[in-house]
Amino acid sequence: MFSKSKQPPIRSLIAEGCHVHGDISFADGIRIDGTVEGTLSGDEAKSKKGTLVFVSEHGRVSGGIHADTIIVNGVVEGPLHAALMLDLQPKARVNGDVSYRQLEMHQGALISGRMQPIVSPAASVPEDRGPAAAQAAASGVPGAAMPAAASAPAQTRIPPLQRGQGAQPSAAPDNPLQALDALDAARRNAAAAKTNPAAQPSKLA
Repeated sequence: MFSKSKQPPIRSLIAEGCHVHGDISFADGIRIDGTVEGTLSGDEAKSKKGTLVFVSEHGRVSGGIHADTIIVNGVVEGPLHAALMLDLQPKARVNGDVSYRQLEMHQGALISGRMQPIVSPAASVPEDRGPAAAQAAASGVPGAAMPAAASAPAQTRIPPLQRGQGAQPSAAPDNPLQALDALDAARRNAAAAKTNPAAQPSKLA
């Protein structure tokens, strides 16, 4: 629990036997020994050391309480929101949800409701961008990218020659004139072979 030197002074009091209907806005600290039907809200702008609500064992609050520090040793019917510290003493009876940054709960205190700690937002975690980001983080160079793995050159499969099939003709030249000249030469060679049988190669027996 915070030391008393750091707690705001109690400047307001709802004495035992008093019954207040309506919401209360206060500065610094307030002590409840009587009964309040309404919401207690601390005014941060008017409080140098924060705000504090103390509900004694004789006090009863039917409504919510919003303050930096809340100390309860009586009965509260409603939600509690302690921005800094919630202290539930042995005779505390709370029927409502509570939220707090720090909690001190003594033996004998009872709560009927949800308990929600106030957690500071976690530091943002950079999203995973794959191996390139991992390498950049390891090297310390922002934006450094991992070199892509060299792929093996594609191999061209040459189909085997069929039996009785000769060598495949070479690909036609890119120049159309060369293709026509080659075609004319082939025709002339074929005509010469027909007219001169001796030029043809002899067939093996």
